[in-house]
Amino acid sequence: MNNGQRKQGGRNCIIAYYTDEYQDFIVKSILGSGTNRVILMTDGEPDMALFNRFRLTPEVKPILTEDISLIVSSVANIISDAKNKNDDISVLILPSKPVISIGMYIAACMENVKVFTPISDFEIQCITLPLFPFVKLNGTERFVLAKIIENDSINTKNLFAKIEKEYYNMMYLSNSKNSVSTNEEGTAFRQLHRILNKLEKMKLIKKEKRSKNLILNSTTFGKLISK
Repeated sequence: MNNGQRKQGGRNCIIAYYTDEYQDFIVKSILGSGTNRVILMTDGEPDMALFNRFRLTPEVKPILTEDISLIVSSVANIISDAKNKNDDISVLILPSKPVISIGMYIAACMENVKVFTPISDFEIQCITLPLFPFVKLNGTERFVLAKIIENDSINTKNLFAKIEKEYYNMMYLSNSKNSVSTNEEGTAFRQLHRILNKLEKMKLIKKEKRSKNLILNSTTFGKLISK
């Protein structure tokens, strides 16, 4: 935690998925970290007796658990909302429900927050888990991915035209729209191909050759992590 970067009036926050089996771990993590805000995510009704015993008043927020994409999106929304009100966000991941744990981990990576996990029956440890590669996408790469998701089965020429129209300065370094040279356009098109190659290697898009055209589509994972 970097106290020097705190916003004035900010608070620490722990976010956890509630289960009866692991409520002791949740309480221990709260008490051990000295956090002053707790969010319990649940798809049911949590037993608050243990929390009340320690005078803890968590906020309870429902999440959708029908499939992994709904888990990721609902958890990411909760984390994002908490980041607007708190400086330091930690997600407590417990091994009770693997699908929910995986969804929480993906959401934590997307939002670039710390993760807590228990290391024994009596101790928890704050660990820094490796972030998935998509977290390292820059703004240009995220924009290109979003355009592919918005336009199913688009070819590279049409994709370039859309990007050129909607986000001109992303592809050209020139300050003047009226001074784009052939060389600059060629450089921008090569830049787009480098981005597409990176997205493909990361399994975020897939390419398909149709006649003379290269057709682009997002993968399921690309759609899952795109915001």
